[in-house]
Amino acid sequence: MIGFASRTRTLLVLMAGIAVLLFCPASAFTANSLDITVDETGDAIAVFRFTLEGFLENAIPQSILEEELLKGLGTSSEPPELITMDRSSATIRLKQFASLFDVPTGTEYRTVSMDFKKAEIALQQSAVNSVVSADFSPAVITVTFPDAYNRRFTDADTLPSLTHIIIDQAKAASAVQVPITNGAIKVVSTPEGARVDIDGNFVGTAPATFTDIPAGTHTLRFSKENYEGVEKAVTVKEGQTIQISVFLAIIQPTPTQAPGFAGGVALAGIALLLVVMAVRRRT
Repeated sequence: MIGFASRTRTLLVLMAGIAVLLFCPASAFTANSLDITVDETGDAIAVFRFTLEGFLENAIPQSILEEELLKGLGTSSEPPELITMDRSSATIRLKQFASLFDVPTGTEYRTVSMDFKKAEIALQQSAVNSVVSADFSPAVITVTFPDAYNRRFTDADTLPSLTHIIIDQAKAASAVQVPITNGAIKVVSTPEGARVDIDGNFVGTAPATFTDIPAGTHTLRFSKENYEGVEKAVTVKEGQTIQISVFLAIIQPTPTQAPGFAGGVALAGIALLLVVMAVRRRT
């Protein structure tokens, strides 16, 4: 009789519980905050705080809450790992929450996005959908990266994907660009082999490219034996190569008189004068 009475009481309790689930007003699950801390590997620890109202606070089995919560907060192909949970908060490891990329100045972190409406849909499709109303969108969301930089969102149905670069001082120092203050001059001469002087200093022969020339205006002189020299003013700009082409004209030899030529001219003149005088006497 005692066993029968005990079973009867258990059955009545179960029936009462079912009646509560069927006829009581819907109870609520409300997300209060979500704090996500990203570690150096890209995994994250999420602390999710929530409020259970009405009979839900004590009536819903812990296992159902855990299952639906993990469904709603999954962010990658690897399921989230529940670390601890009570009736007001849960601590969860989110695997591969951020992807890591090497950049010239450090490491870039790109987080996944989270759609909290998915969690509400998951709960609506669960065994308690008829008695539970849920708001999985946290009132406050904070995402903190390994260097303590953080982003904060309020009343967001979706946590967007975030990008943040953690500076590596060694990388940043090596990535600093040295300001370019010099340029280059590329010279071509016709004929080839002309001597090149820049600001009075011999630098080589053409064709050639002369680098590490300070920005500014310079005087270039081109010379070659038996050719007329050429001088040019050239303005060099930072980081640029100036191209110069020059033509050197050949030096023409100065005409010279053959020996005795001047004397011959004089004698011819005298002879012509004598002929003229002789003609005048006859006439």
